[in-house]
Amino acid sequence: MNQTSAFNTLTNILTSPSQAFRDINTKPGFLFPLLALLAANIVLMLCFFSTVDFAWMIEQMVNSQTMDKSAAERADMAKAMSGLTPMIMGGSAIVGMLLGVLIIFSVMAVYLLLANKLLDSEQLGFKHWFALTCWCATPTLLTALASLVNVLLASDGQLTLEAINPVSFNNMLLDLSPHDPLFAPLSSWDPFTVWNQILMVLGFHYWTGKSIAKSAAIVLAPTVIIYGIWIAIALA
Repeated sequence: MNQTSAFNTLTNILTSPSQAFRDINTKPGFLFPLLALLAANIVLMLCFFSTVDFAWMIEQMVNSQTMDKSAAERADMAKAMSGLTPMIMGGSAIVGMLLGVLIIFSVMAVYLLLANKLLDSEQLGFKHWFALTCWCATPTLLTALASLVNVLLASDGQLTLEAINPVSFNNMLLDLSPHDPLFAPLSSWDPFTVWNQILMVLGFHYWTGKSIAKSAAIVLAPTVIIYGIWIAIALA
């Protein structure tokens, strides 16, 4: 997929998904969206860890993790975290993000590949489903952009990783504290991740010819199960 067609597909996935799905089916390239997503999040992490008030952030982390612990335990954790530097934490965050994206996208592509085979639909290979997964995630580039603006506007550098995404459902609607059991699940979702899931459902629908309801049930099943278990454990 050349650069012009890649930009056309990016425009279409945001404005005319059905055309984008046809283009991706014909030419299932994935490097452009994958590299764009990785690059955007690498830039975000670099900006965050180069501007954050690191001592303040470590203090916040210690406080949140030792809220119900003794002064001695809090001191031990503070000592253990004193050796961390922005470079170490930033590097770890970037490596974790890279591995996480590649693993999650690959697992999702394999899942859709197997689901498609079981439905006896047109047989599409792993590359098709991996490309669809990458392209459908491109709305989250807007999450990265919003987060980058949030980082750059935090002039005092006192911004936690949990608060980095200003459009998360938690930050926009609820403002739950880190100690709330629903804090993490709601902080990981925003309108653009919902957009991502809708595109995945539509893509599966267009490629397999299955109904929207069946496509939604298949595509969203892993997310519903994972978040259902996560929330159930958090509330237990």
